[in-house]
Amino acid sequence: MRSPVSLLLWLATIGYIAVLLLAPPDLLPGEPVWAIRSETIDEVLGESLNFFFVLPLLNAIGIHVIEAATLHPASEAFFNFAEAWILMFLPLLWADAKGDRLPRTLIWGGAMFLTNIFLMPYMALRLRADTAVTSPAVDPTQAPPQAPTHSATPTKGPIAQVFGWVGIVVGSIAVSWVAFARPEFGSLADRGAFWLYQLTHDRVTLAFGCDLVLFWVFQIWLIGDIEPPASPTRGLRFIPFWGLAFWLVL
Repeated sequence: MRSPVSLLLWLATIGYIAVLLLAPPDLLPGEPVWAIRSETIDEVLGESLNFFFVLPLLNAIGIHVIEAATLHPASEAFFNFAEAWILMFLPLLWADAKGDRLPRTLIWGGAMFLTNIFLMPYMALRLRADTAVTSPAVDPTQAPPQAPTHSATPTKGPIAQVFGWVGIVVGSIAVSWVAFARPEFGSLADRGAFWLYQLTHDRVTLAFGCDLVLFWVFQIWLIGDIEPPASPTRGLRFIPFWGLAFWLVL
């Protein structure tokens, strides 16, 4: 029997693709993938070129082997913040016991490019562990088995810490980038107004906005499943982005 939550996640995946990627402009602002403009492709390629702000920062210190794309700092920061968040999901998925039989690294690799098109199906598939287990016959002569208890926080290892620190650094740069990078794009108020306009008129920005909300939901869900109730770091799951980063580091 399929879990109702799993079914909802599959339906949400279909809805994500149908609405955010394929819906025509008269139903949702911005271009669907089948009518995407060359300007939008150029912007996405430019954001990918400036991944994690590496090229802009190298250019800023005088290294110009490759020139960074000149993009609006609000869009640039938003893209890199989202990418840093999904990057940190790899050690989180590795720590998820319910995904042991799933190709977690491959799914994460797809999520780095197409985010919740891959992450939502993972969350649906991992629920099979809850529904596939059948209860064995009970022997009345034996004491009932005791549920395992978990009193310690699971060990995440140095790789998880590296991912957490990368998230902290890139996230901090992204926040600063919105406010201070590329002064020719105006004041912080101008940048905020631009981002709000993009969120309501640009399909790519809207999709990333939905992604961030779902990242937060899945972060809460996964850390809650991994951490025992008594763990002092379990509450970090409720802090968007930074909670996952510090959970990986600690």
